[in-house]
Amino acid sequence: MLSVTYPMIAKTNSQILTKFHHTETHQSTPNLHHHHHHHNISGPISRTLSYLRSKMDLALSTSSLYPSRDDVRQWEISFESLLNNKFGCALFRQFLKKEFSDENMDFWLECEEFKKMKDGKKSTTQKAIEIYSEFVAEHSPKEVNLDSDTRAATKAAVEAGCKPDTFALAQSRVEQLMSKDSYRRFLRDRLFLDLLESYEITDKEDKPSSSKDKN
Repeated sequence: MLSVTYPMIAKTNSQILTKFHHTETHQSTPNLHHHHHHHNISGPISRTLSYLRSKMDLALSTSSLYPSRDDVRQWEISFESLLNNKFGCALFRQFLKKEFSDENMDFWLECEEFKKMKDGKKSTTQKAIEIYSEFVAEHSPKEVNLDSDTRAATKAAVEAGCKPDTFALAQSRVEQLMSKDSYRRFLRDRLFLDLLESYEITDKEDKPSSSKDKN
C-alpha cells in the first residue's frame, strides 16, 4: 500500500491539515542542523522557518520537512513543484487563507486523497458525496469557483458511481485557477519572499567562510 502523501481534510479550520504529518507531531522538535539536505539550516533561515511554522495551522515538527534552497527556487518556476512539496503546499494554503480562498487548496487536497480510495467501496461513494456536498454543490459550505458545465459534469460523475477520476475535471479547473491567479500573487507575497530571501542571505554569509577555508 502506498504511503499517504496528503491528508484527509478535517471539517473545521482548526483541524485542517493536522493529519499532514500525524506521525511526526508526537515527536520532540529535533535539532535543525540535522537536516536531510546538505544545506545547513541556521541563522536567517532557521528564524524564518520558525516564524512561518508558527503562522501555519499545522506543526511541522521535524527538520526533514523543511524545504531546501533548491526546493524554494523551484517553486518560483513550477506551481506543480510547490503543490508536490509538503511544506510548500502548507505555506501556499496559509497564503490562500489570508485571501479567504483556502477552500481551493482544501478541495485539491481532498481530490488527491480520493484518487487513492478503492473503486466500488461504500466508503468511496460516501466520501465522494461528502466532497461534492462540501465543495462542489451550489451554495455548499466551502463552494469552489467552478463553471456550470464542470459542476454539472462532476455531479453526473458522482451519480454515475464514483470512480477514482470522479473529481478529475473539477480538480484540474481549480488547479488552473490557483496557478493563473493565486500562485502569481503568492510569489510576490512576503510569506514566500521572506523564505526565499533568508536562503539568499545565508548564501552570502556562507561564501566568505568557504573562501577562508581554502586559504
